[in-house]
Amino acid sequence: MDMVNRLLKPHQLVSFILYPSTVFIAFLYSHIGNPPETYFSNKRNILNVFFVKVGWFWVTLVYFVYLYFVKSNSLQNTRQFLRGTARYVFVTLYWYIMTQWLFGPSFIDRIYVFTGGKCSGFLKDQDSSEKFAQVFQQQTCRQLGGQWAGGHDVSGHCVMLIHASLFFWEELSWMFYNANAFIQMKVHNRAQYFSIVAVLAIASIWWFMLFMTGVYFHGHFEILSGSIFGVLGWAALYLGVFPNIPTIGLPSISLSA
Repeated sequence: MDMVNRLLKPHQLVSFILYPSTVFIAFLYSHIGNPPETYFSNKRNILNVFFVKVGWFWVTLVYFVYLYFVKSNSLQNTRQFLRGTARYVFVTLYWYIMTQWLFGPSFIDRIYVFTGGKCSGFLKDQDSSEKFAQVFQQQTCRQLGGQWAGGHDVSGHCVMLIHASLFFWEELSWMFYNANAFIQMKVHNRAQYFSIVAVLAIASIWWFMLFMTGVYFHGHFEILSGSIFGVLGWAALYLGVFPNIPTIGLPSISLSA
């Protein structure tokens, strides 16, 4: 524990505990709490369809509004804007490789195929089987009417929700040490205030949907691997890469810096 305390700042220690604990509690509830079917157990619920399914759009939108109004003070501090943009690019690249594309299938799809998964058709004719056998991406498989089955399906929801949440947590880390500055913005600079509220609102949705994912969707090993890869991106970038690239660096825990 002493080593963890030396490695992590206070706000990082809180986030490191919060998100894995959320998944663990959700998993326990799903297995011993006998959760009832609810609106959020349906994948077509409004938060999943309009927010999670296009999650990185919302991450991009609210982050750059925050970066413009707050961290760069309406571009008066271009250095902070450029540093924040660089961190966003690295964070986005990790999400993209994990869930969208890695010189073809995403990393998650490659794990699925590597562990025995494949795309197959419901009809057993040879032409159909050969066509689906050449598909190695989950989204493409389902668009063609195939069945994506047989492998380890890393929870892409967990990867995105945890990865994006930890990104927000780091970029707003100054609030952990000085919340009064945020409160004062409501009076002195409402654009800054509401840009932060937007980030906090999306982060709250991500936390809630992470819990719902743990309760209603995926198996426990899929949730576990999704959580590991979600945390891994934050650990690699914010504990490894960024501190060793001075031109990018870590977001300051002081709002004025």
